[in-house]
Amino acid sequence: MQTRTIMTFMQQGGAVMWPLFGLLAIALVVAVERSITFALVYINQEFKGKEVLEKPLAVLDFIAMLAPVLGFLGTVVGMISAFKSVSEATTVQLQLVASGLYEALFTTAFGLIVSVVATVFGFLLDVVVDLLCVENNIQ
Repeated sequence: MQTRTIMTFMQQGGAVMWPLFGLLAIALVVAVERSITFALVYINQEFKGKEVLEKPLAVLDFIAMLAPVLGFLGTVVGMISAFKSVSEATTVQLQLVASGLYEALFTTAFGLIVSVVATVFGFLLDVVVDLLCVENNIQ
């Protein structure tokens, strides 16, 4: 079985993987920070309003929207790379096409994964905000 490092994982998807990885990191940081904040609000009973709690969650919505678009951009870049390799080759080899398609599909899949992560965390944290509002009698 082949072990993969983050670096090889990122290289396999091409240049678009780095922004996607950055978006994933930001989504996870926002999710953890909001979770800690919500826990402290609940423990200390210092509720400062729905808007204050919800505002940073817009970052997760933005990431959920942007990640698939970046993944699709990776698909386009991979396809361009594949067709460029084919056009420059004297004989068409399946490996030339397959490597570009692999890069294309890899970035699309990772973009969708990042979007799903951001969407799930955003939804769950929205539910927590709503529960805190109900508990504190705020509409």
